[in-house]
Amino acid sequence: MPLLGSKGTPPHRRLACLGIDWQAERSLRATLALLGGRTREPWDFGEELAAADVVIYEPGNQLAQALQRRESPSAPRRLFLPCDGETPEAERRLRHPFGASRLIRCLDHASAVLPAPRAEAQRDGLCQRLDEALRSPNVRGVALLTGERRGLLLPAEAALRWPLPLGGDEIARLLAPDVEVQVLRADDYGALRKLQAITPQQQPWESALWAVGVATSGGRLLRRLDHKRAYGLRRRPDFGTMGSRKSDLRCSALLLQAPLTPGQLASAAGIPPVVANNFLNAAALCGLLDGVPAELAGLPKAGELF
Repeated sequence: MPLLGSKGTPPHRRLACLGIDWQAERSLRATLALLGGRTREPWDFGEELAAADVVIYEPGNQLAQALQRRESPSAPRRLFLPCDGETPEAERRLRHPFGASRLIRCLDHASAVLPAPRAEAQRDGLCQRLDEALRSPNVRGVALLTGERRGLLLPAEAALRWPLPLGGDEIARLLAPDVEVQVLRADDYGALRKLQAITPQQQPWESALWAVGVATSGGRLLRRLDHKRAYGLRRRPDFGTMGSRKSDLRCSALLLQAPLTPGQLASAAGIPPVVANNFLNAAALCGLLDGVPAELAGLPKAGELF
């Protein structure tokens, strides 16, 4: 029972990035850390795109554009702010390197136009839930339920069935916070047949799963991955609508040369550990990782890679 007169800590707003390079992301993190107490509401930087109140994005990123189109202009659930400073509204104008006063103006504007933040029960992100579902015993398919859309992942075929062609707008639906996951086994034959009938578009799942892995991992390594184990890539990933940032290309080049632990990958690529974790999760979800004991890990020479 709380003490009389005690006040609960107000929920923090959350800020995330999409498509911007890791140098700009690092600058944004550092600037946000200096703002304590200067904004109308407290803000934290997060890696969970679906839970973000504000998304700072690279204007040319197709997925960011698709996610923005899904927001209601009159009652948005979150704001998308381009990082090039070209928007006409001064209160939504950002440019890298990020200045504190301009960032404060943008965040205070978000506080004024967005619904009040809510304290939500913590649950696993979509990446973790999908990873466990796809690795369940005797799984035949995994149903994806989001709004009016129904989809079906087929592990045996590494395929995703969906009602429409899986462009940026449809992948954006997979990153909504209300996506539910259902494991289907042999005795769910009727449900499998029904989902197959309403999802005529079948295609390789890699670009969709990559977006899920990068955008919904929250910077936390999948439970089946080990911080002390080294991992290598079987081949370069299909980055799909997420696009390939410099950090993704560096991680790919490093892991194609030699297996590395998550910590070694972050250090060698010069990126925050949470960014390395998101990359590894996406690769694991797509089935692209090979693990070896940590003692077999070896750092390639920088001159061999870049």
